[in-house]
Amino acid sequence: MRFLKTVAAAVAGLAMLAAPAVAADVEFTGSKFTCLEYTNGLGENASGKLQSVIARVWMHGYLSGFYKASQKLNLADDAAAAEAFDNTLLQTCREYAGNDLLGVSLQVLAKADRPMPAKAGADFTPVGYTCEQHTNAKKGAAADANRADIAELWAFAFIQGFKNLNQPELEVPVDSKAQLVGAINNVCLKNAALPYMDIAALVSEKVKLQ
Repeated sequence: MRFLKTVAAAVAGLAMLAAPAVAADVEFTGSKFTCLEYTNGLGENASGKLQSVIARVWMHGYLSGFYKASQKLNLADDAAAAEAFDNTLLQTCREYAGNDLLGVSLQVLAKADRPMPAKAGADFTPVGYTCEQHTNAKKGAAADANRADIAELWAFAFIQGFKNLNQPELEVPVDSKAQLVGAINNVCLKNAALPYMDIAALVSEKVKLQ
């Protein structure tokens, strides 16, 4: 396992960009959550339902990052893409029930190119989500703050997936999340009009991990 080295250089470089004309436990770790836990939480009254909802956001972020790094990210705003994505997650996790989500996402799900649903979760859609919206959400009411938390979980998983394209052995430790997300948020404070997803991609590209 390799660990975070620094994001200082990434922040310094990215900060110079010019801007163009449910309270949830989101400290989620893909390597510590199994496919069986995911599928067991999909039932309407399942005790682990919230964690499975969060796991879906994590997998969406991970695969989006992986596809972005390979220049194959296609976010489709239609019901068919969302249904196909959910069915793929369900069937894959049934087949690899004992495996953790990080391993399944890298070794199975990321191997096939597929359209990703535009919506990552009920309260978060990466497409159209700007730095200004994120900054305001973090200071907003409970529902807005929760959306910001989910966006940051998605972004952290995005970085993991982005890095795994060329560093498949890398697991970004969860205790580096605050530093990585902080780098994104610092750039967002200075570039309100930029898309949040674009900043996540730039930090993913620039950050040095070892």
